[in-house]
Amino acid sequence: MYTTDLKTFLKFAVLDALYWAFVASFAGYASTYLLDCGLSGTALSIMLALYMVCSFAGAFFWGGLCDRKKTNKKVFLFEFTAAFAVSVLIFFAASKNVWIGAAMYPLFGFLLAPLGSNLDSWMLRSFQRDASVYGKARSLGSVGYAVMMLGAGRLINRFGFIAMPVMGVACSALVILLAVITSELPYEERGKKESSNPKELLKIGPYVFLAAILFLTGLAVSPFNNLKTIILQSVGGDVSSLGMDAFIGVMMQAVLIFMTGSLRRIPSGLRLFLMCVCVLITMALTYLAVSPAMVILGTVFNNISYGLMLPTMREITEKNVTGPLKNTAHSLSDAMYGSFAGIIALLYSGMMMDRFGARSVALLGMGIMIIPVVMSLVPLIRSFKKS
Repeated sequence: MYTTDLKTFLKFAVLDALYWAFVASFAGYASTYLLDCGLSGTALSIMLALYMVCSFAGAFFWGGLCDRKKTNKKVFLFEFTAAFAVSVLIFFAASKNVWIGAAMYPLFGFLLAPLGSNLDSWMLRSFQRDASVYGKARSLGSVGYAVMMLGAGRLINRFGFIAMPVMGVACSALVILLAVITSELPYEERGKKESSNPKELLKIGPYVFLAAILFLTGLAVSPFNNLKTIILQSVGGDVSSLGMDAFIGVMMQAVLIFMTGSLRRIPSGLRLFLMCVCVLITMALTYLAVSPAMVILGTVFNNISYGLMLPTMREITEKNVTGPLKNTAHSLSDAMYGSFAGIIALLYSGMMMDRFGARSVALLGMGIMIIPVVMSLVPLIRSFKKS
């Protein structure tokens, strides 16, 4: 039975909210800022692809480091502090020379991208693997991101991009302070020594199936997530529209993550199928969009998908992966959806947008999403026939 006290729960909930607020304050508007500094859509796409390469490498490095050192807290503190410092350097370097700022951005990905997985794993251990309590705390992270995206969009419109580092400093100071005073439970001791080689993950069928679904979904949705500024601008939106888009979409995500305990009553296979269908709807709405409102509606469906996906992939990983590989497995599943899929998608999506328009990547995404929709549907049909 869950025994973590309210004080510990609130610490993690606020820590997660502040962490994701920091992500929104810089990473949420970094693409918009670099475009404003003079970077082209094609160059931005290539830069983001390199960011994803480094993010993917970071998932293995930092996740493995947590497993080897048996600590999430110490790794999180070092990694977050370094990510914050690099974000400040990128901002001021890009204001002088956009290519210097863009060249530093992949290093930011190496540091930032695995932090969310690290913090989730830290919370899950502290909450004794209770998915319902984890979902309630993690939903505050989505709220923090949503509120910051909305507020940051308006502040940037009013005061300019200098608002980014100001908000980043405020959030980062609070994140570091709260992480320092938040305790960490000891890693579970196991009698039998188990392998910590990441290759062992390839032998776990349910995890491999999950990773394949996440990769294909990420491949379709990565241009939508990472090049949203270009998509919104193509239908008459601006930086304020980007903030509103993120706020509405992520608030929907927060509601679903908050309901993790209730959603577990739905079989994980059905949740995976619904997740894929929602992304397919997102791609269709983006392709048909004639105004920012339709893109924002697509974002709502995309965040419904993520709200279903996040607790589901955490649940499948916790259930099927052994202790010495849990951090690595959580980081890798995030990387399959985010950085690994993004590496491939962003190599062509920027050029496609420049050459054929923003709708082209949505059309391609619709085609890609048919594969995971069918993949997730087949096991459901089989289980239905058996019953």
